[in-house]
Amino acid sequence: MEWNTLFVIKWFKIHKNIYFGLFSLGLFFFLFQEIPYIIMPLVELANNPLMEMIDTYPILNLFEKIFGISTIIAMIFIVNSNTKGLNLDFLKEKIFFTISIILLLGYYLGWMFYFNGYQELSLVLIVLAGFPPLYYTFIGLWRKNHILVPLGILFLIFHLANVWTSY
Repeated sequence: MEWNTLFVIKWFKIHKNIYFGLFSLGLFFFLFQEIPYIIMPLVELANNPLMEMIDTYPILNLFEKIFGISTIIAMIFIVNSNTKGLNLDFLKEKIFFTISIILLLGYYLGWMFYFNGYQELSLVLIVLAGFPPLYYTFIGLWRKNHILVPLGILFLIFHLANVWTSY
């Protein structure tokens, strides 16, 4: 067994080349996105408007949560039989993977600004709210996960709408 196939387990077929299974690296991709929230309690913030935000429209919050959770579940448990663990054989795969990493790094940079007191709506909306759903969407494009991509886009729409109306 090739080491690269260890990251993908197929349990049962859903449709054509789409399987319910486990993309174990997906757990790490999720944890990488959560790092700012893991270190947030260790950072002394004079003001933390994101954590004090009250949702203006509960329906937006509900759909944001539904699509956010569905996005993570799809990334971890939906696998394409045509992909391997790291799957960087073709230019398109390399581009999508690179864009997802750039989005993650930009997200970290945005959190550094936020932790240092720059907490304007533009930063929060574009980088802290917009980049994570785009990160997951590009992981879906890279992985040829045709369920993850539309969920990521719906997550993006509701996440941006909720933050924009509530921040």
